[in-house]
Amino acid sequence: MKIIVSYFTFFITLITFSQTQVGSLYFNDSDTFEGSELMLNGAGAREKLYAMALYLDFEVDGVEDGIKVAEKDDTMAVVLKLTSSFSRKEFKEIIRNGLERATDGNSYLLENQIRDFLNLLPSEINKFDIFKILHKKGGELTLYKNKEKLGTIKSLEFKKALFKIWLGENPVNVELKTNLLASYQPNPVLGKWKTFDKKTGVAINIVQLYVIKNKVFGTIDRMLRQSERDAVCYECRGDDKNQKVEGLVILKGLKKVGEKYVEGKFTDIKTGKVSECQIWTKPEDQGVLYIKYKGGGGVHKWKKVKE
Repeated sequence: MKIIVSYFTFFITLITFSQTQVGSLYFNDSDTFEGSELMLNGAGAREKLYAMALYLDFEVDGVEDGIKVAEKDDTMAVVLKLTSSFSRKEFKEIIRNGLERATDGNSYLLENQIRDFLNLLPSEINKFDIFKILHKKGGELTLYKNKEKLGTIKSLEFKKALFKIWLGENPVNVELKTNLLASYQPNPVLGKWKTFDKKTGVAINIVQLYVIKNKVFGTIDRMLRQSERDAVCYECRGDDKNQKVEGLVILKGLKKVGEKYVEGKFTDIKTGKVSECQIWTKPEDQGVLYIKYKGGGGVHKWKKVKE
């Protein structure tokens, strides 16, 4: 279930954030962890214990990618929002039991790392506390409670075991694993799009949209007129000047705000002009991409290319 939470800034500017609801709790569809912006892949709950969300900066294909995610040495995070209170001893036992399942009874091989991690836990663990576990490339694992940094340990093998509690072959809750991984839905703006001349309606080229670090970029995959296959953008600026049009990145740095991708840059290959742009799709017809940029004469419509 998606909702939009709105609030006024100091300057009375309305900003919207997209969130995902799990029971009575909410998780941001994108969040920032120590400067790294990650996207919500999925969220679920373990009854009477916690609601949980998985944040990644790469895409997964579904529940079959659980081990791949757990073992991947890349930036990712899990967020646990507690739905019950626990003693420190009880919470340690929950984690130890999960690690024993995740390692097929071999958690003793990681005993030193487990002790280091459990020693980071606070003395008070209450309902509605929020724990964040951030893994950074290189095996650095940091634990937070609410806004407090509790500490860091460095062990990729421990990170793998910890994430397998929820994503491994023998997770503590199969439904939770499914929700964390299988709830992923392909981003509707990604893929190949056919562009058109707004005045004549004639198709121009095929543009491939993709994500780098949670920002959308678009590259000209192919010019449709045979005579333009080897065209060069003489009017382009900077590094794009005198580059072949095919392969040129004409959409750069679009970030998601609400239901749109905004604050990007669009390069007009005819004039070389670079303008601010935004793109979006509509739920009722995700086969059309809407793009608007300054000086473009209104909203342009690109059509999805079926592959």
